Amino acid sequence: MEYKDLNGCVCCLFFEKGQSQIDSRHVLVIGKHNGKWLLTRHSVRGLEFPGGKAEPGESLEQAAKREVYEETGASVNSLEWLAEYTVYTDKPFSKTVFTAVIEDMAEVEWMETDGPILVAELLIDENYSFLMRDAGMEAIIEKVKTIEKW
Repeated sequence: MEYKDLNGCVCCLFFEKGQSQIDSRHVLVIGKHNGKWLLTRHSVRGLEFPGGKAEPGESLEQAAKREVYEETGASVNSLEWLAEYTVYTDKPFSKTVFTAVIEDMAEVEWMETDGPILVAELLIDENYSFLMRDAGMEAIIEKVKTIEKW
């Protein structure tokens, strides 16, 4: 699927592994805890799913678990690959999207966020990050809703 994000960048979304031309080093984690969506409030962008960039020597799975913990205090129980999307900016990059079942949550010193937000329903409006409001994220959320465990 090709679309433009809210910054006007062309993006390509893939629901099959190995479709992107660029190796992913970024992660996004769509998690649920006790039936509620796990979000975080980024201090500048607003509500969004936790995620970030893999550190040198870190696998995408390790990065996903670390980012979720740093941004929300949540421990990931199961992590599954869902999608990947490429953003064509001056420095194009790919981001891998995982789904996760969240075990438990602890209070930690939040990094770059104001901590966890649990919501029963995703009612995406101006309080949400621009990252949550484009056609790609809409397609990702719809795909997640078709997964039985959700």
